[in-house]
Amino acid sequence: MLSTPTPSRAAIAAGLPARFLYWGGRSGRRYLFTAMGAAEAADLESGVAIAVADERIVWIGEVGELAALPADAPARQAAIFVHLLASTLAERRAAVWDLRPAEEPGQSLLKLAA
Repeated sequence: MLSTPTPSRAAIAAGLPARFLYWGGRSGRRYLFTAMGAAEAADLESGVAIAVADERIVWIGEVGELAALPADAPARQAAIFVHLLASTLAERRAAVWDLRPAEEPGQSLLKLAA
């Protein structure tokens, strides 16, 4: 199960805790994410995006896939967090796989894009 996101200590020291968060994967690895709007994320060439609504991940995938969703898609209306440190396609796919929430029986928590 994913951990609750935690603010970066460096971000707290700089007075920016809400913008920079660590999300924990099922492997125990932590990934640093930046909060930004869907339009801002669409301008990025690569990265992993998480869409969060009601404190749950509702979508996860590459930023290019997020940008391809219709403007009225629930993921585009959610809070968006982007991880930019996965530099290769393999690293981004591994991060998506690691960060995706476990599904509860009979309930899909998100739409996996990758």
